Parts: sequence; C-alpha cells; structure tokens
Amino acid sequence: MSSRRLVLTCPVGFEDLVRGDLLEDDGVRARQIDPGLLLVESIGDLTFLEHATAIDQVSVPLDLSTGVAISLREAAVGRLCERVGVDRIVHYRVHSPGDPVQRDAVIAEVDRALGWINSPGDWDVNLDLATSRADIGPLRWAARFGRLDRLPAATPVAVAACAVRLAKVPAEGVLLDPCGGVGSVPIVDALVRPTGDGLVVDALAEAVDLAAGNLRRLGLTERVSVRQGDATALEVADHSVDRVVTDLPFGKRIGSNEANRTLYPAALREIERVLTSDGRCVLLSDDKRLLKDAVARTHGLKIVRERVVRYNGVTPTAYTLARSRRLRERRTADAS
Repeated sequence: MSSRRLVLTCPVGFEDLVRGDLLEDDGVRARQIDPGLLLVESIGDLTFLEHATAIDQVSVPLDLSTGVAISLREAAVGRLCERVGVDRIVHYRVHSPGDPVQRDAVIAEVDRALGWINSPGDWDVNLDLATSRADIGPLRWAARFGRLDRLPAATPVAVAACAVRLAKVPAEGVLLDPCGGVGSVPIVDALVRPTGDGLVVDALAEAVDLAAGNLRRLGLTERVSVRQGDATALEVADHSVDRVVTDLPFGKRIGSNEANRTLYPAALREIERVLTSDGRCVLLSDDKRLLKDAVARTHGLKIVRERVVRYNGVTPTAYTLARSRRLRERRTADAS
C-alpha cells in the first residue's frame, strides 16, 4: 500500500535544501506548497524518514468538503497508522482553535463512522481542522529519533539538522558546537553520520546536564562528549576541529546585544583557532550586523554563503564560513 499524498514539515528557509536531499538521497520528489511545507505525491516506501532529521512532522492532507470521516477514509489514514506501528484502535485529537462546537461535531462524526477513540493526551492522529491535515503521531521527529529534554530557547532539532547539512561534516570529522545548549547539533549529526565525533560546550550547568541526559537516553555517549565551558576560551586543541556549527545568542531570548559585542569577536577568534586548515563553520545569528563585523575582523575566516531562516519567532541568518584562501594555503604548506 502506498500513501497517496504526504505533507512534510521542515524549517522555513531550508525547503530547497530538504527537497534536494530527498530527491538525491531517496528519489523522493517534493514540491513546496507553503513556507516550511513540502508536498510529496504517492510514496510507497517510508524508510527515508528513518534518516530525515530535517523533517519535523508528517501529515496527510484532507479534503474536508466531503466530511472529516470520509476524507480520513479516502486518504487511508487508518491504514497508514497500521503501517507505521499503531497496533490499537486509532486514538486521535481534534485541533479546532476557537470553535468548540465544530470540534464536538467532528468528534461525534469520527467516533460514529470510524470507531476511533478521542484521546487528546495520547493520540496517534491529530486532526488539524485549521490546516486540513491529519498529523501522524508515530512519524513526529521525537517518535522517530527520540525525545530530547530542552530549554525554552533551544534550537529546534530540525533547524539543527539543516545547519549540520550546510556544514558538510566529513565522514570521520570532529564537529563542535561551542554554544551547544542541550546538544541538539551534535546529536542530529550523530544520528545519521555513522562515524566521527562530536563535542558540546555550554556555559550553563543546566544545559550541560540536559545535554548529558539526552546523550545517555539516545545511546550516543561514545560518539558525543559534553562539557561546561566558555565559547570565548575553549579547552580545545588548535586546528583539531573539522566543523563548527552553533546557534549564537541573539541578545533577545538569551544574552544581550551588549554582551554579544564581546562574545562574538572572542568566539570567532576561538573558532578560527580550533578549525583545521580546510575547516568550515555554520553560525546562526539574528544579530546580523554585529556578526558580519566580527567576521570581517577575524583573521582567516570569511562568509561564503548566507541563508535567511525562521524559527522560534525570529528570522536569523545561517552564515556559512570557510577559511580564507591565503591562510588555508599557508597552513597546508606548513603541514607539508
């Protein structure tokens, strides 16, 4: 049985990257229908979701003009649930913001026509009447890869996955996140990259504890290490890191714009110090002018690509930085 149509939710600003990877890696063709939403027609094999860390949610589009129950039946939502491991009568919830009368009517219709169980706290299907989609619970990111303990301003895991994708981490490379929070960046990398090491550094003890717990729960302690430390004074050897990926404090939900005037230049100097001669880094920041000024003042690094994205109510830019050619050539010559 093939699923007729699926809507995949990915981070806003990374749609083209996700579409390209789906096609190149899995032969799955998708087209963007809205910011952060990709439509895929007639998927027979869902195994691509086992490594699609940039896909946050999977839904079935519904034509509600025929009625909710009929639309669910025609879209084979129940059979899809069986296919992805639901071994009970389908439990569901109805999302109908501001319209309890409509919600109650849909619950009565689905109960009567399909025999499903309305269970808002333990659901397999979320019927979102506002978007005309049925979200499939077992295909959510946390259900596919594991739940992460998080802090309020933590980088969304799908955003972290896209940032790692931009970094092009070598198979055996070392990946560092110097403002690592709960460990999202090295975790999403280790979930799909079978070899290589990761390192999480964060100044907050609470974040370090949560990151350590996430690594234990996902069985990644042999691949990723975590320590409390200062992004401006890393206890990391010179030229020992292949890639740096981090979500820098914007000065909005974490830190302050004034603090960033000190943090950004100092952190960039440390990133330049620890990167290998062919190293690369991806930095997410909404303090864009300050970040660009800091890069311009950092010897040996240059911005090679920019991508505006959106998450957590802000629109930061993902900056890809590489070694300047002159410094790369000099260090290569020194090594030989």
